[in-house]
Amino acid sequence: MMDEQSAVPRAVLDATRSLLWVATTADAVRIVAEFVHDLGGEIVSADVVDPDAIPADLSFGDGTPVLASAAEGTESRRLLDLFLPAFLRDARQVLEVGTRVGRLAASASTDALTQLPNRRTLERTLGRLTASDVVIMLDLDHFKAVNDTLGHAVGDDVLREFGRVLRDTVRGRDVVGRYGGEEFVVVLPFPTDADAFLTRLRERWVATRTHPVTFSAGIALSSGDTGDVMFRADEALYRAKGSGRDRWEWAEAGEAPGLASRPELHLAVAPYLVEAISGERPAGVRLTLDLLDQHVPHERIVVDLLGAAQREVGERWLRNELTPADEHLASGVTAAALDALSGETPTTAGVGLTVVTCAVGDWHSLAAEMFGEALRLHGFGVRVLGASTPVPAVAEFLTRQGADVLAVSCSLPIFFPGVVQLIHAAHAQGIPVIVGGRAFGTDARRALHLGADGWAASAQDAGQLIAAWRASRPDVDPHPPILPAGAADLFAQCRALGEESMRGLASAFPAMAAYDQPRLDRTREDLVFIVQFLAAADTVADDTVFLEFLDWLDVLLNRRGVPTQAIIAGLGALRPGVERVDGAAVRLLDAGRDLLVSRVLLSTA
Repeated sequence: MMDEQSAVPRAVLDATRSLLWVATTADAVRIVAEFVHDLGGEIVSADVVDPDAIPADLSFGDGTPVLASAAEGTESRRLLDLFLPAFLRDARQVLEVGTRVGRLAASASTDALTQLPNRRTLERTLGRLTASDVVIMLDLDHFKAVNDTLGHAVGDDVLREFGRVLRDTVRGRDVVGRYGGEEFVVVLPFPTDADAFLTRLRERWVATRTHPVTFSAGIALSSGDTGDVMFRADEALYRAKGSGRDRWEWAEAGEAPGLASRPELHLAVAPYLVEAISGERPAGVRLTLDLLDQHVPHERIVVDLLGAAQREVGERWLRNELTPADEHLASGVTAAALDALSGETPTTAGVGLTVVTCAVGDWHSLAAEMFGEALRLHGFGVRVLGASTPVPAVAEFLTRQGADVLAVSCSLPIFFPGVVQLIHAAHAQGIPVIVGGRAFGTDARRALHLGADGWAASAQDAGQLIAAWRASRPDVDPHPPILPAGAADLFAQCRALGEESMRGLASAFPAMAAYDQPRLDRTREDLVFIVQFLAAADTVADDTVFLEFLDWLDVLLNRRGVPTQAIIAGLGALRPGVERVDGAAVRLLDAGRDLLVSRVLLSTA
């Protein structure tokens, strides 16, 4: 546990680290607001006279100027005066560097005339085609005549106009770019869309063009071989031009080269984990992108490689084979690999806006990031908020962005009160909430107890539910979900009960006399967790929440040399306090104790 003196530097460190993810001024405004709140200050409008306001605009020129405020003479004011100026300088520098890098990246990947992806960028997409993709090659008819008779300036205008119409016609995960000269390439994820796409394109082009230029196109279904599909699309384009132009042709059916056998992802988990646990980010990212080059679907890499690797990291930590440092290294590599994967998929607006956030108090946002990425791949507009985003900040973001849905990820049931707060914040705006994550188990029962409107086991399931909600928005209850009184009391008093039970545990388990201070602190935290899981089980009326945690804790502590008898003694030490706070919870506490006692008896029989 951190003491008060170490909590402040940690807050500053966490906020500074978050600047690594700043991409827009809106990101910077949000992070600075959280920084001010974490140090005990408030955000006030610069238009309001506030004698305690600090005269430094926190809006970064994005919207109405705002200031930080904290009363003179308070600890919060001292901390803000000490840390806020430097933090603002860092944030502005990050924005400036990010803008400069963004401009350089855009110039390297974008065709200067049409502002579409250039050939270099297109070839990266073409190098990762799958058998479900279709490639369209388009060419403006008689374009040389335009340049020769009307001049190159007019020719450039025609190219710009055609590029704009192409950009406005693509949808969802479609990719479009200028291949060179008057040639353009479109990649569609489904071949049945090709004729409809070209029909839309022709209608829009005819309606908006300033010169009577037509186009021809060749269409080829991908075989997974870039050279093959481009050759066949070009051959089809040549036939379309030979047949009179202003038309399109499909490549002739034939024996297309088959895909090279795709790697089995479960075989890739072990080598990936070697790099991840070692903290080798470039190697872990490279391995991930190599799978993309071998035509493994993006979502499978997210779910079956990165997700599986993180689960294995958790299991190894549980078995005491990895330290917390190892676990954090691996999570950092996975976060980098996820970012790299996201960067390899064209960014599209997507359908609607689903805001994904972690339950209040949850420690990691990686599961939420993975879910958001998978949801984006299904064609939905997504924004993912980081871990521990305050409820008021989430509520403000939902309003400002006009969100359709709030998706809440939760890894541990002890964060259920935070889930309830987020559900109420969304419902107060009429926004439905979908939840998911290990904390909710394998069906919707826990989610419904907390007041959620839906539960999903996967991004695919969530996408189906969100699509249904868009067609028929569900009614939401604007009243806050009410936690059972006993569960709420246990959550509120869990730390006091953990501290109180330490004295009883020392008497019941004499081996504690040899514990050093760090081990005593971990024991105290384990007792607090026991109370929190007890409260979580009561919250959703599901005994398995508590009993599964006890089973997990038993394995964890046994691997670290702590016998099951210590947990049994801990449950006994907690009983008087739990009975005083919530008498109904004693039944489940005793059931857990009986389960562990029977386990000890069986092991010694």
